[in-house]
Amino acid sequence: MTYTIPIDINAEAWAEWCEYRKATRKAVSKFAAAKQFKLLLRYSEDDQQRIIDHSIANDYQGLFELRLSNQPQTGGMKMLTDTSWAAHIVDEGNLLN
Repeated sequence: MTYTIPIDINAEAWAEWCEYRKATRKAVSKFAAAKQFKLLLRYSEDDQQRIIDHSIANDYQGLFELRLSNQPQTGGMKMLTDTSWAAHIVDEGNLLN
């Protein structure tokens, strides 16, 4: 490693991430580390651990923002079945829903 780990980074979680990356033969470059630190610093140390745990558990090559469990997913079937946009359309005096 040729970079300095910021003080607000969860050092234990970061060490796990680096060990995982080393085991997959994809070391963390100083450029990637800088971007990953920028992402992680937006979160508490507990959330940093969750982000890293999620990436390792899913065999991801990168780190990704946390999704709230109640946060709706964009796209997919919901977009295909959402008819709320047509609630105002009237056909022969009846609302179409």
